[in-house]
Amino acid sequence: MDQLSAMDASFLYIEAPTVPQHVLGVMLFDAAGSEGRFSYEGFREVLEERIHLLPAFERRLVQVPLHMDHPYWIHDPDVDLDAHLHRATLRGPGDLHTLGELVGEIGAELLDRSRPLWELWLVDGLATGQVALVAKMHHSTLYGAAGADMMAHLLDFGPEGREIEPPPPAREESEPSMMSLVARAAFNTARRPVRGAQALVGSTKRLGQMGGMVGRAITKSSPVTLPFMAPKVAYINGRLTERREAAFTRVDFADIKAVKEAFGTKVNDVVLAAVTQSLRSYLVKRDALPKKPLVASVPMNIGAGAVEGTDKISALLVPLPVLTEDAVQQLREVAEFSRNSKGMIDALGTDSISDVAELVPPLLVLGGSRLYDGLGLSRLHPPLQSLVVSNMPGPPIPLYCAGAQVDAVYPFGPLLPGAGLNITVLSNMGNLDVGLLGCPDLVPDLWEIADGFPAAVAELLAAARAL
Repeated sequence: MDQLSAMDASFLYIEAPTVPQHVLGVMLFDAAGSEGRFSYEGFREVLEERIHLLPAFERRLVQVPLHMDHPYWIHDPDVDLDAHLHRATLRGPGDLHTLGELVGEIGAELLDRSRPLWELWLVDGLATGQVALVAKMHHSTLYGAAGADMMAHLLDFGPEGREIEPPPPAREESEPSMMSLVARAAFNTARRPVRGAQALVGSTKRLGQMGGMVGRAITKSSPVTLPFMAPKVAYINGRLTERREAAFTRVDFADIKAVKEAFGTKVNDVVLAAVTQSLRSYLVKRDALPKKPLVASVPMNIGAGAVEGTDKISALLVPLPVLTEDAVQQLREVAEFSRNSKGMIDALGTDSISDVAELVPPLLVLGGSRLYDGLGLSRLHPPLQSLVVSNMPGPPIPLYCAGAQVDAVYPFGPLLPGAGLNITVLSNMGNLDVGLLGCPDLVPDLWEIADGFPAAVAELLAAARAL
């Protein structure tokens, strides 16, 4: 039995019908070109054969009475696949827009916490003959690089598949008693002041450097950005509703690297600059350009988590200079902002956020989150960030599942309170696959932002070639 970290548990605490906290992924399989090898039944056999390699698929939550402490994961190998694996057929015209609507519908539904926190949907009806796999995993149990590693267990290097070691003897854990959970909670509560003192000692060494950076940020003499300094922008920020919509786009990864090399930046800088240009065009068209830069929260993987299949994460807050019209100048400004934001994280310490999270009693976090969402308090203060932009590594070589080649992999992160847009990119076999998840009641015409991303990369590439 493994206890969730405070950061992992926080995704459970802040979840509400308007703020589901699961991640989504869409794989497109070339079923039409698989010579009849790919089928629903074949995929189910692959999943059943390999589920013991997927730790997040065989664990479920055990809640502590009265939320006195963070929940636990208990291993449960007796998973009912039919409760987690579903089929769907797209209605006409069977294009990516229709698929995006279905992904939004799947993403709008909360996962059943009485079972392992995942669902898979096989979706046919695409006009291309492809079959889509829509994966839905709770953020508390899987995300980031760990998610990519886990999904790799479902994939093969060739259509013929591979031999899989049989599962070890089942090790189903018994449900802990209420008294044992209460005793553990009491022990952890008693240790919390000690952990707080340890965190304070570690933080004191960084206070001077961090304080100077914070002071410069407040006085606007530095581009370092603090939480809750983002502008509140129509068409992006506001109170979330339960509705979701997904959109997809793709660019050649070689184009991204060519821009990176030409201007001496990083891949993530080029991604953020393309997002900036796309959002600028979107907001200018609607006469909604803010008076200062947007702020992107950019998650960082900082190592393996305490529980198998999870990561530790931190985040940069990077200004997106939507007031700058020239695409190359945008890129240069984004690169500078990213360097300064990284310096802020280095000064603060990558573990500081998780250290602080461990000190707050779970019941206080849960109660505060419910009160915050129920009263719509996000309307009363500037957003924590304007949107989330994530960048994940993916497979550089062709991969297969149940006999069909994987044509594309589109990732989607959850929306956070007050921010109606998440853009996640993943490098895949020479391409950059881009998934956009939005709340359509805040962000209408999501596909316009998606289409603006490759247009922005093309503009930067033309400038790079003109040097």
